[in-house]
Amino acid sequence: MVLVFRLLIAFFVAFFAADVRAAEESLDLHLPGISHHFGSPGVEGRKWTDFHDGLGLQLTQRYSSTTVRYTAGFIRDSFGAQGLYAGGSIGYRLLEGNHEVDLSAAPVLLYRTTRFDDARGNAPYRLIPVILPILGYEHRASGIGANLTILPGGNFGEDLHFPGLSFVQFTYRIR
Repeated sequence: MVLVFRLLIAFFVAFFAADVRAAEESLDLHLPGISHHFGSPGVEGRKWTDFHDGLGLQLTQRYSSTTVRYTAGFIRDSFGAQGLYAGGSIGYRLLEGNHEVDLSAAPVLLYRTTRFDDARGNAPYRLIPVILPILGYEHRASGIGANLTILPGGNFGEDLHFPGLSFVQFTYRIR
Protein backbone atom coordinates (compact mmCIF):
# COMPACT_ATOMS: atom_id res chain seq x y z
CA MET A 1 0.00 0.00 0.00
CA VAL A 2 2.81 2.41 0.87
CA LEU A 3 4.46 1.68 -2.48
CA VAL A 4 1.23 2.55 -4.33
CA PHE A 5 0.99 5.92 -2.59
CA ARG A 6 4.66 6.69 -3.30
CA LEU A 7 4.11 5.92 -6.97
CA LEU A 8 1.04 8.18 -7.01
CA ILE A 9 3.02 11.06 -5.53
CA ALA A 10 5.80 10.59 -8.08
CA PHE A 11 3.21 10.47 -10.86
CA PHE A 12 1.64 13.78 -9.79
CA VAL A 13 5.00 15.55 -9.34
CA ALA A 14 6.13 14.50 -12.82
CA PHE A 15 2.98 15.84 -14.48
CA PHE A 16 3.00 19.11 -12.52
CA ALA A 17 6.64 19.73 -13.45
CA ALA A 18 5.87 19.14 -17.13
CA ASP A 19 3.24 21.88 -17.44
CA VAL A 20 3.72 24.81 -15.06
CA ARG A 21 2.09 27.80 -16.78
CA ALA A 22 -0.95 29.39 -15.14
CA ALA A 23 -4.02 27.20 -15.31
CA GLU A 24 -7.56 28.02 -16.31
CA GLU A 25 -9.72 26.89 -13.38
CA SER A 26 -13.34 25.93 -13.04
CA LEU A 27 -15.47 24.62 -10.21
CA ASP A 28 -17.84 21.83 -11.18
CA LEU A 29 -20.73 20.18 -9.41
CA HIS A 30 -20.81 16.37 -9.49
CA LEU A 31 -24.34 15.23 -10.18
CA PRO A 32 -25.85 11.74 -9.96
CA GLY A 33 -24.40 9.05 -12.19
CA ILE A 34 -25.43 5.82 -13.84
CA SER A 35 -23.64 2.49 -14.11
CA HIS A 36 -23.75 -0.81 -15.90
CA HIS A 37 -22.46 -3.85 -14.00
CA PHE A 38 -20.77 -6.65 -15.94
CA GLY A 39 -22.34 -9.40 -13.83
CA SER A 40 -25.02 -10.16 -11.28
CA PRO A 41 -24.47 -9.65 -7.54
CA GLY A 42 -24.70 -13.39 -6.91
CA VAL A 43 -27.11 -12.88 -4.00
CA GLU A 44 -30.63 -14.13 -4.59
CA GLY A 45 -33.24 -11.40 -4.54
CA ARG A 46 -30.66 -8.60 -4.82
CA LYS A 47 -29.71 -6.36 -7.70
CA TRP A 48 -27.05 -3.74 -8.17
CA THR A 49 -27.88 -0.06 -7.84
CA ASP A 50 -27.54 1.41 -11.34
CA PHE A 51 -28.60 4.97 -10.48
CA HIS A 52 -26.11 6.56 -8.09
CA ASP A 53 -27.56 9.65 -6.46
CA GLY A 54 -25.07 11.92 -4.80
CA LEU A 55 -23.38 15.29 -4.91
CA GLY A 56 -19.79 16.43 -5.05
CA LEU A 57 -17.42 19.21 -6.06
CA GLN A 58 -14.64 19.09 -8.61
CA LEU A 59 -11.93 21.73 -9.08
CA THR A 60 -10.62 21.48 -12.64
CA GLN A 61 -7.36 23.07 -13.80
CA ARG A 62 -6.68 23.14 -17.54
CA TYR A 63 -3.11 23.54 -18.72
CA SER A 64 -1.87 23.55 -22.32
CA SER A 65 -1.62 19.76 -22.59
CA THR A 66 -2.91 18.42 -19.27
CA THR A 67 -6.00 18.57 -17.10
CA VAL A 68 -5.86 18.24 -13.30
CA ARG A 69 -8.93 17.60 -11.17
CA TYR A 70 -9.49 17.45 -7.41
CA THR A 71 -12.79 15.98 -6.31
CA ALA A 72 -14.79 14.98 -3.24
CA GLY A 73 -18.38 14.11 -2.51
CA PHE A 74 -20.91 11.49 -1.50
CA ILE A 75 -22.68 8.95 -3.67
CA ARG A 76 -24.88 5.85 -3.38
CA ASP A 77 -22.71 2.80 -4.03
CA SER A 78 -23.59 -0.32 -6.01
CA PHE A 79 -24.92 -2.00 -2.84
CA GLY A 80 -27.44 0.82 -2.28
CA ALA A 81 -25.63 2.52 0.63
CA GLN A 82 -24.37 6.09 0.75
CA GLY A 83 -20.60 6.40 0.61
CA LEU A 84 -17.90 9.05 0.31
CA TYR A 85 -15.13 9.63 -2.21
CA ALA A 86 -12.13 11.94 -2.52
CA GLY A 87 -9.30 12.04 -4.99
CA GLY A 88 -7.75 13.67 -7.96
CA SER A 89 -6.80 13.00 -11.52
CA ILE A 90 -4.23 14.08 -14.01
CA GLY A 91 -4.67 13.57 -17.68
CA TYR A 92 -3.75 14.38 -21.22
CA ARG A 93 -6.00 16.71 -23.22
CA LEU A 94 -7.23 14.96 -26.35
CA LEU A 95 -9.54 17.68 -27.66
CA GLU A 96 -9.66 21.40 -26.89
CA GLY A 97 -12.22 24.02 -27.86
CA ASN A 98 -16.02 24.07 -27.57
CA HIS A 99 -15.94 20.32 -26.84
CA GLU A 100 -13.14 19.25 -24.50
CA VAL A 101 -11.99 15.68 -23.94
CA ASP A 102 -9.21 14.33 -21.74
CA LEU A 103 -7.95 10.91 -20.68
CA SER A 104 -6.83 10.70 -17.03
CA ALA A 105 -5.59 8.44 -14.28
CA ALA A 106 -7.45 9.09 -11.03
CA PRO A 107 -6.26 7.88 -7.64
CA VAL A 108 -9.41 7.91 -5.50
CA LEU A 109 -10.12 6.93 -1.91
CA LEU A 110 -13.60 5.42 -1.49
CA TYR A 111 -15.40 5.03 1.83
CA ARG A 112 -18.11 2.51 0.99
CA THR A 113 -19.76 -0.74 1.91
CA THR A 114 -18.41 -4.06 0.72
CA ARG A 115 -21.63 -6.09 0.64
CA PHE A 116 -25.40 -5.87 0.93
CA ASP A 117 -27.06 -5.48 4.33
CA ASP A 118 -28.22 -8.97 5.32
CA ALA A 119 -28.91 -11.27 8.27
CA ARG A 120 -25.42 -10.48 9.59
CA GLY A 121 -26.51 -6.85 9.98
CA ASN A 122 -25.60 -3.63 8.26
CA ALA A 123 -22.73 -3.89 5.82
CA PRO A 124 -19.43 -2.53 7.18
CA TYR A 125 -17.79 0.50 5.60
CA ARG A 126 -14.19 0.32 4.40
CA LEU A 127 -11.63 2.70 2.97
CA ILE A 128 -10.76 1.42 -0.51
CA PRO A 129 -7.97 3.06 -2.55
CA VAL A 130 -8.31 2.66 -6.33
CA ILE A 131 -6.77 4.13 -9.46
CA LEU A 132 -9.42 4.65 -12.12
CA PRO A 133 -9.06 5.43 -15.82
CA ILE A 134 -11.30 8.39 -16.68
CA LEU A 135 -12.42 9.80 -19.99
CA GLY A 136 -13.64 13.33 -19.27
CA TYR A 137 -15.88 15.41 -21.54
CA GLU A 138 -17.25 18.95 -21.27
CA HIS A 139 -19.37 21.04 -23.59
CA ARG A 140 -17.74 24.40 -22.80
CA ALA A 141 -20.63 26.66 -23.87
CA SER A 142 -23.16 24.97 -21.56
CA GLY A 143 -20.82 23.74 -18.80
CA ILE A 144 -22.39 20.28 -18.96
CA GLY A 145 -19.99 17.36 -18.85
CA ALA A 146 -19.40 13.79 -17.84
CA ASN A 147 -16.66 11.56 -16.53
CA LEU A 148 -16.69 7.97 -17.82
CA THR A 149 -14.76 5.28 -15.97
CA ILE A 150 -14.49 1.52 -16.08
CA LEU A 151 -13.77 -0.40 -12.90
CA PRO A 152 -12.52 -3.88 -13.71
CA GLY A 153 -13.90 -6.81 -11.80
CA GLY A 154 -11.96 -8.69 -9.20
CA ASN A 155 -11.44 -9.20 -5.51
CA PHE A 156 -10.84 -6.01 -3.59
CA GLY A 157 -9.99 -7.64 -0.30
CA GLU A 158 -11.72 -10.60 1.32
CA ASP A 159 -15.07 -8.81 1.65
CA LEU A 160 -15.51 -7.21 -1.78
CA HIS A 161 -15.86 -9.41 -4.84
CA PHE A 162 -16.99 -7.25 -7.73
CA PRO A 163 -17.90 -8.07 -11.37
CA GLY A 164 -16.72 -4.71 -12.70
CA LEU A 165 -18.74 -1.82 -14.11
CA SER A 166 -18.81 1.15 -16.42
CA PHE A 167 -19.88 4.39 -14.73
CA VAL A 168 -20.81 7.87 -15.97
CA GLN A 169 -20.72 10.75 -13.45
CA PHE A 170 -22.40 13.88 -14.79
CA THR A 171 -20.92 17.32 -14.09
CA TYR A 172 -22.06 20.94 -14.32
CA ARG A 173 -19.71 23.94 -14.22
CA ILE A 174 -20.78 26.47 -11.58
CA ARG A 175 -17.76 28.82 -11.84
